[in-house]
Amino acid sequence: MGKVRYGVVGVGNMGRGHCDNCAGACGKSVSLGAVCDIIAERAAEAGERYGVPHFTDAQAMYDSHLVDAAVIATPHYWHAPLAIRAARAGLHVLCEKPLASTVGAARAMIAECRKRKVALGVVLHHRARPVMMRMKQLVAGGRIGEVFRVQLICSSWFRTQAYYDSGAWRGTWDGEGGGVLINQAPHHLDLFQWIGGMPRRVIGLLHTRAHEIEVEDTANFLFEYPEKGKVGYLYATTAEEPGIEQFVVSGDKGTLVAQRGGLRLGKLKIPIHKHIMTSKRSSAGGAEQETTWQDVKVRERKGSLHGEVARAFAAHVLTGSPMYIDGDEALKELELSNAMYIAGYKGKPVDLPVDAAEMERLMTDLERRYSTGKGQGIRRAASADLKRLLSAKK
Repeated sequence: MGKVRYGVVGVGNMGRGHCDNCAGACGKSVSLGAVCDIIAERAAEAGERYGVPHFTDAQAMYDSHLVDAAVIATPHYWHAPLAIRAARAGLHVLCEKPLASTVGAARAMIAECRKRKVALGVVLHHRARPVMMRMKQLVAGGRIGEVFRVQLICSSWFRTQAYYDSGAWRGTWDGEGGGVLINQAPHHLDLFQWIGGMPRRVIGLLHTRAHEIEVEDTANFLFEYPEKGKVGYLYATTAEEPGIEQFVVSGDKGTLVAQRGGLRLGKLKIPIHKHIMTSKRSSAGGAEQETTWQDVKVRERKGSLHGEVARAFAAHVLTGSPMYIDGDEALKELELSNAMYIAGYKGKPVDLPVDAAEMERLMTDLERRYSTGKGQGIRRAASADLKRLLSAKK
């Protein structure tokens, strides 16, 4: 196999971008083999635009022998059933974020792809941002010493009411499965744990502050880690302007701050643990301690980050080289968001990993209490299909 032929399932906003990448932007190792959408007119239009066969049934595309890997760009609840069907057809799977809406479905996806020996990748493309890759490298390399604080503010996801009104599934429990935590913030939740480490306990608040939607548009959360005294904080919203992205990781030897596309390192002259115990000054502070701030050089990257993830995934399929993020890694951010939903709506601390059954019960309750029917029952239909798939002996 000299190249990977992608079949894109769902050719709405995100799917069209994947089609563009697969049709040319990803290079010679990738091609677009077919497209699929349950809306016949949309599928036909995409097929004509890209000059490839089009389908309205994903299974038919999977069985066509026209594709080697499926790109799943549908509403979240359909990710798991579509991925499992692809894996059973012997296809590799590149799934849009989040991996699924709930950890139970995501764990089933991972297990099925592992059983069928096909690759499972997830489009959490912010890992490909040079500034985040450099931040990860510095933290992992010990430049700021032992980490004791991780703080991420992501209020740069502003969305209008018109955005939520643009699709029946948006902003609903039965169609989307949540708000800012499940749709926009997965990228930042992934960076939060990838660079700062995985917490063991979550507590916080969820609000629908400004939009007329069923789900949350604002999240405030604290995180406790296995390491003594290490804490985290995350704020995410689609209801704030001007928004910012500010990622701070503080450690024994200094602090890293990523903001406005740049990265700064504040390097301490004396590690904190040593300065606390050796300084003879009884007054606040200490003249012997100095912090040297410097801008960290970050290389530039040209081209689409989505395309880079698709290209790396194809290289993994062809040669075994590393992809950006596999199913096991992508599950971590979903563990965080599910824990945040349970903690926020039940008002209690939640330990990780998440109890999948508790999360499903919560989703059922939230849909019962808040659903207006706008989401058109996507959750129920997808969950029923997933249950049938998992009960079938194949």
